[in-house]
Amino acid sequence: MILLLVAMFAIMYFLMIRPQQKKMREDQEMRNQLAEGDRVLLTSGIFATIAHVGERQMIVELAPGLEVTILKGNVARKVTPEDEEFEFTDEVAPAVADEYDGVADALQPSDFLTEESRTTEATDPVTGEQVVEESVVEDDTSTYKPWDRTAGPSFEAPDETPRTEDNK
Repeated sequence: MILLLVAMFAIMYFLMIRPQQKKMREDQEMRNQLAEGDRVLLTSGIFATIAHVGERQMIVELAPGLEVTILKGNVARKVTPEDEEFEFTDEVAPAVADEYDGVADALQPSDFLTEESRTTEATDPVTGEQVVEESVVEDDTSTYKPWDRTAGPSFEAPDETPRTEDNK
């Protein structure tokens, strides 16, 4: 009986555990050999180019100028040129360029003001009077840096005060 249990464990080890450990070791070696400029396929199915490599994280470029930080474990495999169906360049396709020709010329610097006073005129449906509303619009996204954030959501548990009949 004991010999049968040992034999079953040995079979399980050689058919399941050992191949899984070997695959994990190969994946780890592949991730350690990745370098800047390599094309990779992420576990999400997105192709990316490695911009910077750290010990546990990488910065990858998804599109020209669009970089994100990922964990090394999110790299599924290194991609060869034969794996990719499309070849991307930084140039705009002629059809797209013709469609948007002149759009940049039509934009004025005033379109991008960070603080602006806007006046809105409307007719009150009840009284029929002309109503004028003035509002100030502030746009602080030009100086936003997530790593410099000092105020933001708190991840602390809310204060547990017993609920009374009035605030249920």
